[in-house]
Amino acid sequence: MNAPHEHEAGQDARDPRPERSGTDPDTPDAAGDPTGAEEATDTGDETEHAWDSRRDLYRHSPGIMLGHSARIGGSLVGGDQHGVSGGHVTGDVILGGSKVEYHLGADTEERSGEIPRTEVEALARTFVYPPRDAADDEDDGTAPGDAREGDEPWEPGSPFALALAGLREHRVAVLSGPATTGRGAAALMLLRAAGARSYRALDPALPPGRLAGELREGCGHLVADFVTSAERPLREHHIRALSERLHATDSHLVLVVGPHPVVHGGVAPVAWRPPAPAALLAGHLRHEDLGGHGVDALLALDEVRSVLAHHRPVADTARFAERVAGYARGTVSLADLGAFGHFAAERQVREWFDSADHTLHDKAFLIALATFDEAPYPLTAELSDVLFGLLQRIENPGEPARIPVFGTSSAQRVERALADRYQEPEDTDWGPVLQTKVQFRDRLTAITLLREVWTGHPSARPALVAWLRHLAADPRPVVRTRAAATAAVMAAADLPSAMALLIRSWAADRRLRGRLAAANALALAHHLGAPHVSRILAQWCTSPDHRLRWTAVRCYALVGDAFPQEALTALTEAVRGMEARGGPARGWAEERDDLAQSAAALLLAAGQEAAARDDWDAVAGPWEALPRLAQGATRDFVLRTMVHACGPTDGPAGTGRPLLLDLFARADPRQGTDGAVLRHSLAALWRRVLNDPVCSASALATMRQWVRAAEDDPGAETALAELMDLLTVSTEDHRRLAYLLENLGGEAGSAPPAVALRLHALVSAPHADARTTAAATPSR
Repeated sequence: MNAPHEHEAGQDARDPRPERSGTDPDTPDAAGDPTGAEEATDTGDETEHAWDSRRDLYRHSPGIMLGHSARIGGSLVGGDQHGVSGGHVTGDVILGGSKVEYHLGADTEERSGEIPRTEVEALARTFVYPPRDAADDEDDGTAPGDAREGDEPWEPGSPFALALAGLREHRVAVLSGPATTGRGAAALMLLRAAGARSYRALDPALPPGRLAGELREGCGHLVADFVTSAERPLREHHIRALSERLHATDSHLVLVVGPHPVVHGGVAPVAWRPPAPAALLAGHLRHEDLGGHGVDALLALDEVRSVLAHHRPVADTARFAERVAGYARGTVSLADLGAFGHFAAERQVREWFDSADHTLHDKAFLIALATFDEAPYPLTAELSDVLFGLLQRIENPGEPARIPVFGTSSAQRVERALADRYQEPEDTDWGPVLQTKVQFRDRLTAITLLREVWTGHPSARPALVAWLRHLAADPRPVVRTRAAATAAVMAAADLPSAMALLIRSWAADRRLRGRLAAANALALAHHLGAPHVSRILAQWCTSPDHRLRWTAVRCYALVGDAFPQEALTALTEAVRGMEARGGPARGWAEERDDLAQSAAALLLAAGQEAAARDDWDAVAGPWEALPRLAQGATRDFVLRTMVHACGPTDGPAGTGRPLLLDLFARADPRQGTDGAVLRHSLAALWRRVLNDPVCSASALATMRQWVRAAEDDPGAETALAELMDLLTVSTEDHRRLAYLLENLGGEAGSAPPAVALRLHALVSAPHADARTTAAATPSR
């Protein structure tokens, strides 16, 4: 048996799929590649750990795929979903995430800084309050001209008034909007209007559960650019805890988030809409020296009007105000003023190259936009041209596809599709990158369009199938994930056809990317309400074809937390079936390891979701069963599962607190509780891997990572101390852990971390034989 290697989230040096280097007569050929560039073999696939597959599925799936309102015929997902990148989401969580709140200890690093009051007052001089949106007039019967309370400069029912009302009631407000709308300035004005006289900026990298610990008494707090995502949602209990703390300290807090926040209950995000560009410009000019010119006269200039005809970032409008004031004082020429309005020239280009009708090229763009909703626009435009070429072969097979290089402008194409462009950071392997994205205004448009083109226009299916096969082989993870998401919509609408034409062939592919596309498609199809997905996985998990088995096993890692007991049982039966066959398949030497990876991923995800619901019985149940399985044919599977579950953390590239350690830390240690059952089950598994002659090296390496992770995390250190107390049952246990801590070096050969020395002092304390009794698993 090969020892499980240690794993950090986002990294895995192992390649459990050596069969890709050889040929396979059963492998589908490259006929599905519309470019003809794909070769029969693909040795460039990178191995991917099961937890990384799950992370990428969350990162790159469209928000509506995991939302509540998309189910065909009513509601697409059975239950509200936390994996949503857009909109306001409430209710229970289904899929699970990798972000958790901490309840132990605090950071030693300063995570906030003072915002001088003079800066806030200077900002107030030029701040312009947005008017009430006319579309909201019918909501509560308040007319736009209704009197304002006192001398308040904002209109009742405006975004500012709505956010301020929530801030005054709950002491916390969530302000959402693109980064270019002046949302940060609005947040400071909200704090000022709520009565704050001192201000502090909090670190946006703080997890939601740690914000309450950074609040100061009698202060207005701002968290700018706070990221909420499927992996780090803002949950109802976060909001309630913040509100309770803020009321107690007579403070306020405004969280500034993106235009697609993931917020579960509590306080609904208020969408920030800035005033019209002309109003913003007038607000900035009212305190400038205009050399005797009137504001209205300056706004009437053609050069100014051409700039204000297009919505610009608020910061650009402020800079443009300086140029207008310079023109009024005679220091800027009219030509220089007009040069700022380059959008006038772009409008002329649109008039030259715009098309009047929805051509086949336009329809291909709509399909691509439905596939890449909330994705970068250049990606959508690029791949829509590939689809257009395939559709053209069906509609006019004797005529080559003619793609207009300078056809309809991007803005017009998006507008005609009833979509919006916005700027938002896109997660990449190298960090967030600001991208221009496109999203349908109606959240249901994408899925409705894909379903219609699949079921209502079957003549387009050959082109769609070829296009999706091409996307599934793309080197970009977001493209491959969107191909799988589109196949999931088709499976939810017409399972037999989608399975026969796409998913089944992907699952039988020699290449990792094809099989992963099938796993992603089935996982998303399950959450879209597609029937019989669990039956398909159960059948494939014991199939004679090792590729189908791999697909099912990986899919359990992605969606198994929705039915953890069923998934764990299926994986256990797959292990027994593998051993009955005499071991792993000849072409899949690491079958044991992939089974363990998937089990670890689903157990971690299910544990996080159950812990978020405070359902510790559901957390402890699956883990409690594992020690009993650590014998016979499933012994190696259980030990590998434990080692792999110790790797993922709540930070990028293996940084932050290990997720399994966090579950241990949050569990109630009192005897007779479900938390105590979980703690003792995890300790029993740790003792098994530490005492196993093959797995002990990997277990000790993982323990070193856990100790290093606790250096700046007092809560993790406390949990580790309690865990080690459960692990040191015998004298040999004491010696092993004491030696590890005594010889633990720091990063890059530096001195041992101080946390190792503190833990060593605890482990080296006199051994009490009574600990053997304390380490026994308590009865429920």
